[in-house]
Amino acid sequence: MPEAPRDNTSKPNTVGQGIRRRRTALGWALKDLSQASGVPLSTLSKVETGAMSLKIEKLLDVCAALGIDVMDLVAPGERPAGEPEPVTGRRAITQSATAPETVTANAVYRHHAHDFAHRRMTPSVIHLQPGHEPELVRHRGEEFIYVLDGRVEVLTEFYTPTVLETGDSIYIDANMAHNVRALDGQPARVLNIAAARPA
Repeated sequence: MPEAPRDNTSKPNTVGQGIRRRRTALGWALKDLSQASGVPLSTLSKVETGAMSLKIEKLLDVCAALGIDVMDLVAPGERPAGEPEPVTGRRAITQSATAPETVTANAVYRHHAHDFAHRRMTPSVIHLQPGHEPELVRHRGEEFIYVLDGRVEVLTEFYTPTVLETGDSIYIDANMAHNVRALDGQPARVLNIAAARPA
């Protein structure tokens, strides 16, 4: 299935910007990342500019080539060791229309608090489309999933599939391969909060 096009006229391209930041930090040209990940150069260029999104499998290939976790693309890096954490009373407000989106084969992720630096949680509202068999993914930390609308099935590598209905939730070790899919041929919507474990 081809990568899904993406409308980026009003939303920041956090995933593409994260890929570009890491690539340039490594001193790589686009062709270097293309060779290392197996993703065509033209596709990578469009992803970095926000003109296209990658399927999750390809995104994982890019992250592996860059030596980063997929969550590093939407979560700012950790504070340098030894630097004290100030009490600032910071906050982040995300208006629905301005939440950056990541599009995959079976879902649209709308990222909230994306501009909150050094955060430990990555909250997203995920709009799941029916009819797709998602690839299982893993990343560092823990994850909380709460069903806002519809029925979903949570797939993990160590447990039998778990069906959740509106109002149900699950908390998992995100290092365990996992994913979620919509059931009953209907779209579903979940709140997903990925959190890094304290050092």
